[in-house]
Amino acid sequence: MFVRNWMSAPAIVVPDVVPASAALGLMENRGIRRLAVVRDGALAGIVTRGDLVGVLGHGGKVGLNSELTVGDVMTRDPVVVGRDETIEAAVRLMLEKKVSGLPVMDDEQLVGMITESDLFRAMGSLLGSGESGARVVLSIPEDEELIAALERRSAGKDVRSLVALHDRKRGIWEVVMRVRGKAATRRRNAAASRSVR
Repeated sequence: MFVRNWMSAPAIVVPDVVPASAALGLMENRGIRRLAVVRDGALAGIVTRGDLVGVLGHGGKVGLNSELTVGDVMTRDPVVVGRDETIEAAVRLMLEKKVSGLPVMDDEQLVGMITESDLFRAMGSLLGSGESGARVVLSIPEDEELIAALERRSAGKDVRSLVALHDRKRGIWEVVMRVRGKAATRRRNAAASRSVR
């Protein structure tokens, strides 16, 4: 899974000379929490709803800070991710840098934005959210060959999605499968009874 498949595109951008209050209004109208800021067509920064509310107050009322522009408030040189990077790379960057969204670049060109909401959608897709059928959870001891164990346990099942997570503390692989078919409920119940080993 790659950033390009889950990013919001095109990125919604504002020039750095736009009044901060106008940017906040744009965010409220579009239902978004961050904007890429450009100068001379190039990415110059990122501004969040929190940044703007912090200087303007809730509602962005004109007051002492009415002359502020987005360029005055933005975070300069934001952390970015490449469109061809993996979702895992984007998650790692967000966690390390403690940010909730990243501008997405294709070389020097801004092509989108990926946010924690986009990553939640990706995770839901990995787990088969929205797929018909049953959710089956298997616990496989870490000393077993994972692929061989999965082949045995999923034989004859119409597996639509599969995610495996290594739980070192418990010494197991926890596997979540979405299976489809008439016997999905029976398979789920059988698998649930096998998963406690």
